[in-house]
Amino acid sequence: MILPLFVILFFGFIDVARLFQSWVTIQHAAREAARYGVTGRTDCALASPTRVDCIEKVARDHTGGLTDPTGDITVGTRNWQYPAYADPPTEDSPGDQCDALEVWIGYDFTPSTPLVDRIFGAVHIEARERLVNEPFGPCS
Repeated sequence: MILPLFVILFFGFIDVARLFQSWVTIQHAAREAARYGVTGRTDCALASPTRVDCIEKVARDHTGGLTDPTGDITVGTRNWQYPAYADPPTEDSPGDQCDALEVWIGYDFTPSTPLVDRIFGAVHIEARERLVNEPFGPCS
């Protein structure tokens, strides 16, 4: 009678550890993608690279430790224009020099514990990193 409860509790602990690992992974991916994006580079290995495409590629390259990194991940960028950094931000744009760039990553984590999976379903987690674009020219 106590064995099923112990098994569910044991796998629940494993799911919490997996959830934390997933959060750390997407947080790291957002940080690395933002660090790449603020340099203004477009030298990633894509057929027709734009800065947004390269930022997304870097983010996806750093999510290899996730269970299903291809289907459950969404990557987005937005920027706030220099010098006011006023809202609203420009969506799906890395911005120009000295603009603030934010990379966000969303991931749907699916628990492996049978009852938790049926009760809660997928848990959506997000990570964001905001940096200021390097002045690859004079800020104006």
